[in-house]
Amino acid sequence: LTMLVTAASRVVSASSDGTARIWNPETGDCLQTLGTVGWENRARYQHGALKVGRRVTSAAFSPDGKLVLSSSADCTAKIWSVQSGELIHTLVGHQHCLRSAVFSPDGRLAVTTSHDSTPKIWDVESGECRHTLQGHNSEVNSAVFSPDGGKVLTASADKTARIFCVRSGKCLQILKGHRWDVLSAIFSPDGALALTTSEDRTAKIWRLESGECLQTLRSQGPRFLSAVFSPDGTLVLTASLNPIAQIWRVDSGKCLHTL
Repeated sequence: LTMLVTAASRVVSASSDGTARIWNPETGDCLQTLGTVGWENRARYQHGALKVGRRVTSAAFSPDGKLVLSSSADCTAKIWSVQSGELIHTLVGHQHCLRSAVFSPDGRLAVTTSHDSTPKIWDVESGECRHTLQGHNSEVNSAVFSPDGGKVLTASADKTARIFCVRSGKCLQILKGHRWDVLSAIFSPDGALALTTSEDRTAKIWRLESGECLQTLRSQGPRFLSAVFSPDGTLVLTASLNPIAQIWRVDSGKCLHTL
């Protein structure tokens, strides 16, 4: 199992067995099996006995819950109907394994990331690529839309996070300061801040108006696996490999609790 995402009364999972599945969380019943998502190109990405092309790397619901977007190691993302399980579009254009795929807040666009270093923005209705986002020189681990849908924030193994304009596809800002791969990057609920995690065992909080790093949160053990803002944007929750979770103040960078 590579990812688990919930929406209303449904759960979608992504798995290394080549499928995404939709579940009823109350009964535990599988409602739909989407794919075998990565089967088509499995022969192209075999490394020894490992059939990398079958692995589904992420799955996400659309904001209205009617669609599922899955990404796969076969270089494609796919858009599915939740109700029927029908494949609506296959998004083709990446040259290497995909890392993630998410919808925009209004559900009209999607952004995908890949080992090929070029995130792509897609039109959900047509399945066509709107923009290929240029600038990273190593694999891109994640990408998210801003709360208003006007920007995309990416995290890359080139040690940077970047902000792109959704309308033009141009890079607006580069966030530099991590010493190793940037693993994840998200916007604060108001879109004014960004939060990044890295292999360098830190998370950083950035003011996007200036590009200034406001706080550096340091893990006392293994690297942070993920980090999120609280709904009001005043706190950050980090999760580490320990396994330890910590709650931090955004304004001071002080750790309030270790869970």
